[in-house]
Amino acid sequence: MSWPMRPGAAALLAALSDPDRGFDAVVSGSYERAFFGNQFSLVAPLFAAAGVQLWMPEVGGALDPEVDELDELMALLGILAKREVIRSRHRAKNAMSAQVRTQGRWVGGRVPYGYRLVDAGPHPNKADARWGRRAHKFDIDPDTAPIVEWIFASRREGHSVARITRALNDAGTLCPSAVDRESNPHRSGTAWIVRTVQEILGNPVYTGRMVWNRQRTDRVLVDPCNPGLGHREVTRWNNPEDWVLSERPAHPALVSETDFVAVQGLRATRRDARHTYLLTAILRCALCDRAFEGHWVHETAGYRCRHGHTSAKTTDYKRPKNTYLPEKRITAKLPLLHRLLTAAEPATGDTRATASAATSKPSTATPEEVIDYLRIHGLELAYDPRTRTLEIIGKPAARITL
Repeated sequence: MSWPMRPGAAALLAALSDPDRGFDAVVSGSYERAFFGNQFSLVAPLFAAAGVQLWMPEVGGALDPEVDELDELMALLGILAKREVIRSRHRAKNAMSAQVRTQGRWVGGRVPYGYRLVDAGPHPNKADARWGRRAHKFDIDPDTAPIVEWIFASRREGHSVARITRALNDAGTLCPSAVDRESNPHRSGTAWIVRTVQEILGNPVYTGRMVWNRQRTDRVLVDPCNPGLGHREVTRWNNPEDWVLSERPAHPALVSETDFVAVQGLRATRRDARHTYLLTAILRCALCDRAFEGHWVHETAGYRCRHGHTSAKTTDYKRPKNTYLPEKRITAKLPLLHRLLTAAEPATGDTRATASAATSKPSTATPEEVIDYLRIHGLELAYDPRTRTLEIIGKPAARITL
């Protein structure tokens, strides 16, 4: 991680510009901990400009920026530091993989919903055991394990994931992030969502096997146009074939392996066909100000707004009815809408034109050209199902009836 991205290093860089900083030298106890790759070449000029010396054990004292060979030495140390970090990362991952696969050990991470962490005796590493460290394992959580069992049983009976999610919310069952707030401070913890139920149904840890490497951490550039800012960590899901499972059961199972495999087969097959929606991110609902979502019906593109409702929520009969809008119904009127937008009417001074004012003037723009025009100028469309009118947001002169 680059210096500006490290809290302590960033504070040190900020202090360099303070004339009353109270120090004139910085001592680095280990090059590997301070610099990585070419970071020294990016940071050293800042120390030199501030008149602050940098002391390192690798050179036996303070660095002299006038020594030409210094750059070569620092470049070599940077390569060695990067090599050691990469090697240490691979050693740690290989060791954790072996511990999970052959020993069924818990090697850290969030405890799955339905389980709790309990003591498993002295640490298997004798050195760690001498320090008093203990091993841990999963055990059934009496409060949440029955919920997991019910989820699998309901899915086995053929209930949809959305229906299961809705039933959990209707019953007032706390979702995983609400049960364990310490591990989920970044989540709201307000309700179950479909994705949460899907993750439970797809996690083989509930068969009693320890699972690891379901996710990985990738390092990507903070700014692709400025590599000097370093990298940031991004968590991504691994493919199931990359997961590491213990060779034998490591904790009590909440579902049999037979039922778990059967549940996976109930998942709907993903369709390879991808549909194109011309008005994506352009069309909004005038009732709730939400973006319309693509809705493919009878091999025809269209749009739908459910006004915040999802299949995981109980139906609220007081909310407006769903709005459906075929795409071809909109695109057929886009040339006229464009004509109204670009037509100048200084004589009348009217701020809202009607469709009849421009019907006698043909428009040469195609629907695709109008859509490109809207995207280039950052314009959005708003459809009001009450009046069946379509207008350009912020442009009252352009309004038509569909």
